[in-house]
Amino acid sequence: MDAKLIAARAEIEAILQRHDIAAHVVLHNAPGNSEVFMRLTPGYSKLVKIGTEREGIAFRLRSKLADYGGDANAQARDLAATANMVHSLAMALGVGAMPMLRLAEQVNAATGAEHSDGVRAEGTPQ
Repeated sequence: MDAKLIAARAEIEAILQRHDIAAHVVLHNAPGNSEVFMRLTPGYSKLVKIGTEREGIAFRLRSKLADYGGDANAQARDLAATANMVHSLAMALGVGAMPMLRLAEQVNAATGAEHSDGVRAEGTPQ
């Protein structure tokens, strides 16, 4: 556990909460600590978190017309916003992942770094 990353995560989560927005965040601190988290439950989201980070978080979609007092337009708006949120984050992560993987391969080759399970291996240059 990296105290600096934990503190940064808490600040970022507070900002996300205050502005009621979704995010997927990756933080890194030398020599090899990282913190990865997401917030997919802003006020408009119809995703419900199931489980804990340790268990591997899963979500389910929940939307009942009765929760909207019968207002089908409001329900449709939140469902569309939820779908857009998930799609936007997935596309951004996917599009960003390939160049980042290529960069990681280049940096690993240039430094001779070896990794296992995302953790710096013993003897690998820092």
